[in-house]
Amino acid sequence: MPRSTSDFVSPDAPVSLALPFGAIGLVGGWLTADRFLLPDRSFHWLLAGVTLVVAGLLGHYLTGRIGGVGSGGAVASSAGAAEADGPGWANGPGWADGPGWADGPGRWTRRGPIVASLLVLWAIVVAGVVNGMTVGLVLGPAGMILGAPFGAVCSLPFVPALAVVLLAANRVGRARAGSIVARADRRAVGSATAAVIAVGALMTPVLFERPAAPEVGRFVAALGIAVVAALFVVDAVALAKVLTLPRRQTGAGEAGDGGVDEVEAAAMMEARGEKIDLGLGDEVQVEVVRPTHAYRGAPQIARVVRGSRERAAGALRAGLARGGVALAIGAALWGAPWT
Repeated sequence: MPRSTSDFVSPDAPVSLALPFGAIGLVGGWLTADRFLLPDRSFHWLLAGVTLVVAGLLGHYLTGRIGGVGSGGAVASSAGAAEADGPGWANGPGWADGPGWADGPGRWTRRGPIVASLLVLWAIVVAGVVNGMTVGLVLGPAGMILGAPFGAVCSLPFVPALAVVLLAANRVGRARAGSIVARADRRAVGSATAAVIAVGALMTPVLFERPAAPEVGRFVAALGIAVVAALFVVDAVALAKVLTLPRRQTGAGEAGDGGVDEVEAAAMMEARGEKIDLGLGDEVQVEVVRPTHAYRGAPQIARVVRGSRERAAGALRAGLARGGVALAIGAALWGAPWT
């Protein structure tokens, strides 16, 4: 029996924040060590290494607690589909990726923005305390006692940086897994991470009067801006692909609206032909290639497009705007007199 189109709804698995947070921790720990202007570079490596590990563990802890805010009931739909159709359908090929993360995404997000923000702030400060105590361990028990408040204070500059990445991660899960918008949302986490690192590296001369290695900051900033620019181009290509889709799919050489009901749409999903999932919206439109002469073969489905073209284009444009702002800030800081 053909399945309803609601059976194809599935939330995207959350992006692991261990690597993004770890990268920010590595750069942030190194820049923090620059503040002390110590001739022994071993302290730089110690602080950067410990902050890398602690920040990575923090990212792993927050993964799954943030995100999926815009799934619009996708969690319940995919869970219901799995119960009705069994694990073979839920985990098999198709438009859905299965309910493996049905209980996970956005556990903190679903409590509301204020509660989620307070929980994230608490987690970051606790991670800072752990980081300070771990670094202070080299000085013994006294170092650990002094390191706890020091780590708590030093964690505060990380709050806005990590918040930018968390806001990007919070959009993961609003679109169907594997769709054009879902892939763009996942790329946005990497873009936000690279932008934060670039801005932090370029702002070092303002925060610290004499950075120990300004050439390192310039290299890190250049690498971050390059990553943001590359992902910006990929998102622009994705938007161009969406905009080139006709607003209403029709059969070749014949007028019509191309609309289908749910049962027919589910059957068409199983048919051959290109499948494009925009990620937002449940509209299904079909492009059919008909034979050039009568009685010479049956019509063939050339392409099935699922989702709202306008909503997908709007989401991609918003992502491009954020990337453009990040590039503009990076360019302005790169040419600033203090860099």
